[in-house]
Amino acid sequence: MMIAPVCLMITAAAATLSIHPSRSVFFFYETVTLSCAVPGSFSSWTVKRNTSTKSSVSCETWGQFNGSSCTIKGVYPSDSGVYWCESDSGECSNTINIRVATGVILQGPAVPLTEGDSVTLNCSYKEKYAKESTFNFNAVFYRNGAFIGNKSEGRMSFIHVSKKNEGSYKCEHPTKGESPEIWLEVRGTDDDHHDGNDNDNTNNPVSVGAIGVIVGGVVITVITVIAVIAWCKF
Repeated sequence: MMIAPVCLMITAAAATLSIHPSRSVFFFYETVTLSCAVPGSFSSWTVKRNTSTKSSVSCETWGQFNGSSCTIKGVYPSDSGVYWCESDSGECSNTINIRVATGVILQGPAVPLTEGDSVTLNCSYKEKYAKESTFNFNAVFYRNGAFIGNKSEGRMSFIHVSKKNEGSYKCEHPTKGESPEIWLEVRGTDDDHHDGNDNDNTNNPVSVGAIGVIVGGVVITVITVIAVIAWCKF
């Protein structure tokens, strides 16, 4: 089981981890480069990872570190895990999950999409020691376990994705079996902010506070009236 990094999470604008090629599943022996994008100096940031055997290990022990980037030449299943950028003070970037496999894989984006983006999922097949992968075959695609299409060239494209496209995807080769599942995440364009015309007061702390004051005042008034009536009876 992969363990998430234990550090102070910060906004994506402060530090962002990217990956090249831009996908989350790789065949044996492919070259993968992870890069930290940080405004200003890169000197205090490094790429780290958690795998099934080791946690919070810096690039210098498993890859080739070059400034803000870390390259793995010839990935292997032991390179499967969670990767992130971390500063000397313990701050972290976003995380990227990497999986290394052989046989059939589904190639999709390693980072979340935004509503309106376009994406192509590639179903590929490669023997462990083969030099090239193949994708020009009739592939069946599934989302959340349900059939969604059959493509003769092993590719399924989505134009202008929306939240309804989010889910777990896999593909199937005619004779070589299914790929591992990948997660396609789609974020709304307004996930991180609300416009000034938002009339929903349920999340407005001023409105909630005002309601609390009104309710509190009514309760106090009722209690006072009951106390006066009880005193008059005596």
